[in-house]
Amino acid sequence: MTARPRAIVVGIDGGSPVLIEAWVKQGLLPGFARLMKEGVFGPLASVPNMRSAAAWTSFMTGRNPGKHGIYEFYEYAADRQKVRFLKGGDRDGATVWGLLSAAGRKVGIINVPMTYPAERVNGFLIAGLDAPGRKSPGFVQPPELLAELEERFGEYILEPGLTGHIVAGHTDIAVETLWQELDQKVKVSDHLAAEKPWDLFVTVFRSLDAVQHCFWKHMDAEHPFHDREQAKKYGSVILQAYQRVDRYLDALLDRLDGDTSLFVISDHGFGAKHVATTQLNRWLAAEGFLAYRKRGVLVKLLGSVYRTLVGRTFRKTKETLTRFFPFLRGMVQYQLCFAEIDWSKTTAYSDTLYPTIWINRGADGPLRGAVTEERYRELVARLRERLADCRDSVTGLPVVGQVFEKSEIYHGPHIDRAPDLLIRWREDITIHGLARAGEAAGDTRVPGEDPSVISGDHRVHGILFAHGPFVRRGARVENANLVDIAPTLLYAMKEPVPRDMDGRVVQEIFEDSFARENEVRLTEAGSNGAGGQDGGYSDQDEEVIARRLKALGYLE
Repeated sequence: MTARPRAIVVGIDGGSPVLIEAWVKQGLLPGFARLMKEGVFGPLASVPNMRSAAAWTSFMTGRNPGKHGIYEFYEYAADRQKVRFLKGGDRDGATVWGLLSAAGRKVGIINVPMTYPAERVNGFLIAGLDAPGRKSPGFVQPPELLAELEERFGEYILEPGLTGHIVAGHTDIAVETLWQELDQKVKVSDHLAAEKPWDLFVTVFRSLDAVQHCFWKHMDAEHPFHDREQAKKYGSVILQAYQRVDRYLDALLDRLDGDTSLFVISDHGFGAKHVATTQLNRWLAAEGFLAYRKRGVLVKLLGSVYRTLVGRTFRKTKETLTRFFPFLRGMVQYQLCFAEIDWSKTTAYSDTLYPTIWINRGADGPLRGAVTEERYRELVARLRERLADCRDSVTGLPVVGQVFEKSEIYHGPHIDRAPDLLIRWREDITIHGLARAGEAAGDTRVPGEDPSVISGDHRVHGILFAHGPFVRRGARVENANLVDIAPTLLYAMKEPVPRDMDGRVVQEIFEDSFARENEVRLTEAGSNGAGGQDGGYSDQDEEVIARRLKALGYLE
């Protein structure tokens, strides 16, 4: 073994410990089975909101979102009518590969979300889905690498676009595109790992997240939108996606040398999507926290026409509308979600996309903040009390597992950008809807992003596997968190760990002899490290990012 060991990180976006353990027991994932037998395995807690932009940024920085400043792929403008799209360049804090580059170590990074524009690292970096496209300036560092890859593997597939194919009724095309993208990522990863020098190599398979969002209902017989006939054809697609990654891991294990550790991680887990989140504003209205103006004829007509267009219009027609009126869908959807709200009488609201509540206070409110600072604490306490008694519309059972204030789960200079309350729905029951939300709650659902299409959603616990020359064998690790991965990687590579990282070194992964001989060395905080290019997205870039995030269910 050399004095400076190397590491590989394989990211499986949305990797589920529940699915993997079940399929390993059935003998369906031999690569993962080897990792369990020959290394360490355990659950990996995600960031509190379980959102990919926040999670992958915490992975790469070792910091919670309150420090690195990324909670979502976007931020709302104060009037709630616009969003500002975020990217890797908006991150506050150095990345683990930026720190290694500064220390003279070689790095190779592929497809990690929130890495656009690509940092100028000591090695190479291919940005993730926050890049507008493969031809965007700063997509790849060094720039000439893209031409080299495309000459060998064809046009680089950034995202397979599963949701768009499915909404258009082309599920078979969605599956075929998924296999093309996964196979290309495997080939690109194998090629770059073999042909380029590196000390840290990171590759992320993002399509595992997309396939679980779209195909969960076919696999899950208990899902309300499960169809037995459709399940015969598509029920194994998620398993097949895992098996393709499993084959990659199995072959990778065969090639590992005595200097290299392998870490397999995910940013969050997965399960069935809850309909409750889409109904939060109607529930808040029923509980007296949100007020609606009288519904206008225009908004009512707009909603009816829009849903007809989305549900029944041919794909080519929709593409034409998008091309000539690029902001139309976003404008309509914001109108459907927020236009009816009487902001002057509203104290709390949600964007109905993920389970958070914002307090409409002071200058931070959307129009005329209705909540003073003095009244804030009283309102938060009353919301928590009412949420504790929030019931299922069918069974009458309580549906809320936990409620967190932002100060309980985040800390740092950017905590003011976080929603005020975060809700965790119960996972031990089927949630049919929120009692008191009323039938009108369905009005807030966006076609193509409701549970009939986006049928799977994120869960708190993802996966952590570790394998290597000084990693324990056949052990299980508990209580690891996503922010622990960056400091643990630095420690495994015998590099110092910045003091301002929130994560800890998960020393229980390693053999006692390695831990005894290698104390954790702390160093002062690194530089910002976010720079590849400065500035925001252009208008054209924002259109591309908006369409992609809407298709993935990350934006209404």
